[in-house]
Amino acid sequence: MRLAPVVLATSAAWAVQAHAAVTATLKPQSISLGRSAQLVVTVQNEESGELVLPDVPGLQFSSAGMQRSMSFGSGGMNSVVSHIYRVTPQREGTFTIPAISAGGTGSSKPLTLTVTQGSGNARANSGQPSPPSVKDSGPNAEEAKDKMAFLRVVLPKKELVVGELVPVQIKAYIREGITVARNGLPTLSSDAFTLNPLSDRVTKEREYINGVPFIAVTWTSSLSAVKAGEYPLDLTMPLIAKVRERSTRRNIVRDAFGNDISAPGAGFEDPFFDEFFGRSTEKDLTMHTAGDPVRIHEIPVEGRPADFSGAVGKFDITGSVTPAAGAAGDPLTLKLGITGEGNFNRVSTDGLGDGPDWKTYPPSASFAARDSSETSGVKTFTQSVIPLKAGAQQVPSVPFSYYDPDRKQFVTKRTQPVAVTIRPGAAPVAAALSVASADTAPAEPEPPKPGADGLMPDKTLPPAASSTLRALVRTPWFIAANAGMAGALVLGLAFRRLRARLSAKAPLSPKVLADRAVAESLNAMEAAMQTRDAPRFFQAARRAVQERLGAQWNLPASRVTLPEIRSRLHDGGGEVRALFETADEIAYAGRRFSTPDLQQWRDLVRTQLQQLAKS
Repeated sequence: MRLAPVVLATSAAWAVQAHAAVTATLKPQSISLGRSAQLVVTVQNEESGELVLPDVPGLQFSSAGMQRSMSFGSGGMNSVVSHIYRVTPQREGTFTIPAISAGGTGSSKPLTLTVTQGSGNARANSGQPSPPSVKDSGPNAEEAKDKMAFLRVVLPKKELVVGELVPVQIKAYIREGITVARNGLPTLSSDAFTLNPLSDRVTKEREYINGVPFIAVTWTSSLSAVKAGEYPLDLTMPLIAKVRERSTRRNIVRDAFGNDISAPGAGFEDPFFDEFFGRSTEKDLTMHTAGDPVRIHEIPVEGRPADFSGAVGKFDITGSVTPAAGAAGDPLTLKLGITGEGNFNRVSTDGLGDGPDWKTYPPSASFAARDSSETSGVKTFTQSVIPLKAGAQQVPSVPFSYYDPDRKQFVTKRTQPVAVTIRPGAAPVAAALSVASADTAPAEPEPPKPGADGLMPDKTLPPAASSTLRALVRTPWFIAANAGMAGALVLGLAFRRLRARLSAKAPLSPKVLADRAVAESLNAMEAAMQTRDAPRFFQAARRAVQERLGAQWNLPASRVTLPEIRSRLHDGGGEVRALFETADEIAYAGRRFSTPDLQQWRDLVRTQLQQLAKS
């Protein structure tokens, strides 16, 4: 039973000694001064694992990590260790990196590194980018050296306008060997911003900070400015970190094959086996950013165009009409396309208005995004227009106004007029009216017929002739019917006066009135959720809470405001404050909510109403 392990150990040891090799690669081989290259030295079947790095004047070598792998084949065990170094030049020139050896097991071939002045030559000669470095805001390189993980928010600029929507990146930097996953929604510490839902697309790439490799996990979204002022962009992100721990138990290979197999040179004493048979531990991790302050400006009132709908960014507008020819009274389709970058949720237009030549209807809108942050794309408005006159016509130009935050001014763009040919309608209105009059003309009465004696009657009697000369108002049935209706009217008036008197004596309690108002608001919330009308949804939700709190505090619902809630609920009204703040922000930021998001808010509102009813 001990023979097989010994043979395996011998074969492994022979493989380690027979196939030792050292290779080195340098990428890129040409860089500019101020950049760094990556040197990877790979040692197969090493014995000592000790590398001997050469001393090259003008080059600085710094360790950036090590990777180890091991495989089993018909020829035995094969182990590979990759040592990663960052090579930073101190001056321009051409440098030769001599052969690198690993404890006498072999040596690599010499390598050449060319260092030039400036960034253009280096990139052109190498054809490959140098290891990236992080230069955006947040912890500097020295602080990052002592951190296992940190978080950054990357904005394209540090000055915004109220209502402006810009793409944003949330980047979690994690040391290699740790994997992370999102464990909830990110939250902002300031109500001056709103953050749209994160994109489902997540990117991962290696980035070097001062020679230290990090895995950068990036989520994309869009950020909107809500109110003017200067506020720090601080964000909290809940994550789940998975860390592989080294096993504290005995080596499982050693347990299976005995102590002899772990003798020096057998290969199984490598700590790789402890890592391979270790276990992973998941831990909750909450990461924070300490963002730089962002300055938010108000949109000016002076010079604001009449058709300005709150669009902030850079846009253009085009128009087309189909078909190019038609008949008077038949609808044409006017399409307006607004393209560009900005807050498309505030991009709106009334389209073409009514006039002596056109009858129009309100346009419908659709949006197609061009990026994951939904800050770039095209919004299409489709409108039905009906020509009222025949002849060569022109669909007038349609204006669209927006605010350009870079130029700090309003801009108005217009579509080009579109020529159309309108022919007369198929049926004139006068002819249609005459046909309708002919169809509805009364029929001529039939002529009287002679009687049995062959003589014509002096006067034609109506079909239902009366057999008595008594007036209708004096007949018994007519008098009884009118008396019954008069009695019913008197009883109705008496019942109405009695109910009003009882209501005056016993008015409805504020709680009953509040319950009715809350029920109406909840129904309005449900209707708004079905159509994803977020502004109407949050307006109804806030009204429901106002009615409930107003009844408890003996206040009109309109006086239940955020300051009143803060002063009365103190720290216990966090959810209610969040609801009111979201309802206020949505009018400025134009946040988008999916149906599941609105369902979560609905459940939260119902829960809060139940808790408030019990208090």
